[in-house]
Amino acid sequence: MVNKLLTDERGSAIVIFALGVTMFFGFLSFVADSGLLFFNEAKLTNAVDASVLAGAQELPYYPSAAVVKAINYAAANGLDANEVDVEVFDSNKKIKVTSTKNVKLLFGKVLGIESGEVEHTAVAEVAAIVGVGGAAPLGIEKHEFEFGQQYTLKVGAGDTSELEGEISPGWFGALALGGPGANTYENNLTYGYSGNLKIGDIIDIQTGNISGPTKKAIDYRIAEDKHTPYCTVDHFARNCSRLIKVPVIEPVAQKEVKIIGFSMFLIDDVTGSGNESYVKGKFVKTITSGEIDPSSQDFGLVGVRLIQ
Repeated sequence: MVNKLLTDERGSAIVIFALGVTMFFGFLSFVADSGLLFFNEAKLTNAVDASVLAGAQELPYYPSAAVVKAINYAAANGLDANEVDVEVFDSNKKIKVTSTKNVKLLFGKVLGIESGEVEHTAVAEVAAIVGVGGAAPLGIEKHEFEFGQQYTLKVGAGDTSELEGEISPGWFGALALGGPGANTYENNLTYGYSGNLKIGDIIDIQTGNISGPTKKAIDYRIAEDKHTPYCTVDHFARNCSRLIKVPVIEPVAQKEVKIIGFSMFLIDDVTGSGNESYVKGKFVKTITSGEIDPSSQDFGLVGVRLIQ
């Protein structure tokens, strides 16, 4: 009787042990395969997000190039181009990238599950810049800007008629970003204003012609453009030193203006000398970093953000 009881207990223990081992390895398999799926999903997410942001760099002006760039970035990040779907929509202001990847499981096959699937969709949009750093201390009144057209950004002492309207006597197109003074102005024009500007900001104008600081700053920017081929409105590097972000302004008082937008211009030269020097640049459409708002008017300078 005792022997039978011991035998039964040993048998039960073996069964329990076997079930325990099965459950342990089943749990281990679940953890391992879940980790594998999580790793692949994270990798896929990073690749898709990178590709959609890369593609958005070409919007809204070059939608076909946006699709190609998104696919190329996806491939460079380890995705199969055949597993990537790219769509440009909303008047070429948004781009969506979707990718699905089949992952072979390590232990799931024991339970009859050979593989799992991970998927990620990302959407990016471009919209008008409403807040930006690195602006030039120049202001231009609202135009219907035309791509490649040359505009006067700062006039000489005898050329105020070239501005859309003289905002104040003694104003030649310069802004007092961060305070008045020739040194502050020259530093801002050379390197870009270190602070941030936003639509709606009220800015003091910089009175006086300050032609000397203007010429030194623009000459520096031109000399720093060492790109080959030389940057033109049709082909330029986005980090070109000759590109300047210019606030689009409207007068609100005799010596104050309000920012209503931002544009980008490619500087060609400082023309004239002394009091007759002026700065002209060609209007370009491009993308930059900064705060964006789809409801704001687009003056050619746009930014990108991930919205999904």
